[in-house]
Amino acid sequence: MIFYRLHTIYNQNNQVIEMVSSINSRMIILERKTVSVKPNEERKYEDLKPMEHSIDDVLKNMRMEQPINDLNPSKTEELITPAPPPLNLSNNISNISKKGLILNAADYLRGASVDNAHSSRSNLNPIIGYDQTNLVLLDRPQPPTHKAWCSNEHNPVLTINLAKYIKPISVSYQHSKWTHDIPMSTPRTYDVVACLDFYCQNWKPLVSNCEYSSQSIGAEQFCNISFHLNVPLIGKVQFRFKENYGDSKMTCVHLVRVYGETDTPVQVQTTKNLGSEETCADLKYYYYNSYFKYTFAKKNCSVLYENDCCSDCPECCEECTISLLITFTKFCMSGWMSRAFTPTQS
Repeated sequence: MIFYRLHTIYNQNNQVIEMVSSINSRMIILERKTVSVKPNEERKYEDLKPMEHSIDDVLKNMRMEQPINDLNPSKTEELITPAPPPLNLSNNISNISKKGLILNAADYLRGASVDNAHSSRSNLNPIIGYDQTNLVLLDRPQPPTHKAWCSNEHNPVLTINLAKYIKPISVSYQHSKWTHDIPMSTPRTYDVVACLDFYCQNWKPLVSNCEYSSQSIGAEQFCNISFHLNVPLIGKVQFRFKENYGDSKMTCVHLVRVYGETDTPVQVQTTKNLGSEETCADLKYYYYNSYFKYTFAKKNCSVLYENDCCSDCPECCEECTISLLITFTKFCMSGWMSRAFTPTQS
């Protein structure tokens, strides 16, 4: 009996040992599978890291490229947005609206004109002759010395009908180049007001005591308008010259500009077309080879500057007049009047 029980216990122990060994073998298999799975998962995770880095790099590049692309205007925008003039607007430039377009609204070629009825009398608008007053508004890099607007009034005023209604930002004055000392009669200090009516009887000051320094030879000098100045859109301004160099009785003004912001698109021609090239070539040939043909050719300032002929014939642009039609009309009228009032001999 005892032997039988011992044999039974022995068999049970063997079964337990087999079960334990079976469990151990299964655990080993599971551990191997777990070990084999973990490296694969880590590899997958490591494989994902470069992809995440590449995506981050692309997003960063997109963020960096977007503002750069925004700064590069399209070809369509180049036709609308004028090339900004050489402004020195200092404090005002950071406050200018991005939607607005800055231009010289006192440019004759854009449509600005001098209001002679509300300006001082000048040599450019003589009683006998033709009106060349708008030469003071002809925007060019260097105004010639012999084309100035000169007045012998004590405090002359120059009233300008602007080409467009603008929110004024800055005004400037530019004298022709000189060699040693600043010429007598050059404007020294001036005020600029915005005309609120046609006759400029109601006005609002824009800048006061602007000074043209004698240190910069022939350079454009600016006088900024306060950004906080509550000025509506304006279409007319008046320059009031208070003092000149040399205490001269004559004040001679060469070129004034009025910069402002407008919402109206401005078209700028960047290349010279075939018609302009032919016009400039003909005028250049006539000027140097046939003065007779040049005399009767259409060569006013508008034709020369709008066709960009100044690089081909700089002398043509320097000597140009505002309108030959006015000259011819006044010449005919003066001839008719002289004949009409000349007593006839019987």
